[in-house]
Amino acid sequence: MALRALRLPADLVPIADMIVESFQYPENPAWSVQTDEQEQLVNGIRNVARIWPLMRLMGSLSPSMRDIFRGHIWQEDGQIVGATVLQRRGSTDVWMVGTVGVLPAYRRRGIARKLLTASMEFMRERGATQAILGVIDGNLPAYKLYEDLGFEHYSAMVEFDAQIDDPGPAPELPQGCQRVPLAPNDWRPRYELDERITPQPVQRYDPVTEGRYRRPLGLRLIYPILMRAQAVRDADFTIRTEGEGQIVARGGYTVPTRGQGVNNLRMRLDPDHGELAPYLIGTLLHEVTASSPGHRIDFTVPEWMEAAVTQAEAHGLQRRVRYLLMGIEL
Repeated sequence: MALRALRLPADLVPIADMIVESFQYPENPAWSVQTDEQEQLVNGIRNVARIWPLMRLMGSLSPSMRDIFRGHIWQEDGQIVGATVLQRRGSTDVWMVGTVGVLPAYRRRGIARKLLTASMEFMRERGATQAILGVIDGNLPAYKLYEDLGFEHYSAMVEFDAQIDDPGPAPELPQGCQRVPLAPNDWRPRYELDERITPQPVQRYDPVTEGRYRRPLGLRLIYPILMRAQAVRDADFTIRTEGEGQIVARGGYTVPTRGQGVNNLRMRLDPDHGELAPYLIGTLLHEVTASSPGHRIDFTVPEWMEAAVTQAEAHGLQRRVRYLLMGIEL
């Protein structure tokens, strides 16, 4: 048995296979990685492994890109049986723990604790001041582990999904508003909206700063290649008020371009403009079903965006999982 740092790109494909097996919950099927997600995840990681030399080159040009895929693994019986996957939030000192997984046959032996403890020490060595992660509401063993290590519950996200083939006619943009396309590297509108509307308890652990949104040069250069490698494409837009031109919402989606996969929706909405929620949800559903028919739709939204949660349910999306967001000051 051995605990070690990730070795890239050699560990990418084995970790993808381990994640699929680790995140299966027969007693709670909604928690499990779904069949359509499995193909998209595994193929996406395999394709990233193929372009890893390019990503390594970009990392030499943009220091923050060196921390885009970090973590530790537990190796036993000739295979990877547990892993943590970490990522720096842009060029900030906040890190995200994206994965803490252990194969079912190797659980209840303290492996997850050892992996996460090693990863927390690594993040400190890299100058991290905070770390955040998400845990399924109801996954008590994982929640208790994170709590024991010092993580604190500070917010929540709700994940919805549905199979919608006909969302109905496209809604009309409310009067007094303007829809403006948002380019992938146009970070300032995203930053300015989130900085204004994100509640302070959330910003305690996941502060809204320019470094979180401004993509490093290397990532800007290879972003189109990454999207092709993962066989997805995306589109984003903002909603501005006419006259003042203030950004009050943004929406977007990512859809698969081949094979199986999931249509993912995203949205941020100023709570003072909750009346835009029906338009945003209706528009996103209409556009993804027209652009990528036949795929399941997934939508994860902060619980504090109450109008978005309400309208997701009104449009036929079903609650799948609630994630508790936890943070720690390192």
